[in-house]
Amino acid sequence: MLLRSSGPGDGAAVQAYIKALGESTEFILTYAGDTPELWAVEERIEWIVQGKFYSLVAVDPTSGAVIANTAYSFSPRVKLAHVGDLGTGVLPGWRGLGLGSLMLRRSIEDMKANPKIRRLELTVMVGNEHALRMYERVGFVIEGRKVKSIRQPSGEYCDEILMGMWIGE
Repeated sequence: MLLRSSGPGDGAAVQAYIKALGESTEFILTYAGDTPELWAVEERIEWIVQGKFYSLVAVDPTSGAVIANTAYSFSPRVKLAHVGDLGTGVLPGWRGLGLGSLMLRRSIEDMKANPKIRRLELTVMVGNEHALRMYERVGFVIEGRKVKSIRQPSGEYCDEILMGMWIGE
């Protein structure tokens, strides 16, 4: 597989990845029916060049499909501009190979090289033990819990675990 930053021309492949990921697991916030429009995905890709967003993709060299993504959103607010808000996922068939950990480690190094970013944050849904252990292995620590913050399409509520990592000096 090829690891690289998302770039111009990746919009449709990233959109297809987001849709496939949403259909494959209940443990991400994007539900299958919430797939963003292509223009919105392409706008996010444009933000990468402007330093407003970060996206590392893993691409299947055979098909050219995006099979995993690690992304950080950056707040435009002055008091939160030092924080990278993480979202990541790996498609079925590529899970269990260490790809998620590899991408997290690479993205953390990239964030450490960004002079604006000093803290990384994420949330993980209760029950997603595999992701929780992976985040802990790369250095994130549990900082709290948001009770019943997620409502699944079934109507069931679940909690989110808040995790963070200080990468500043």
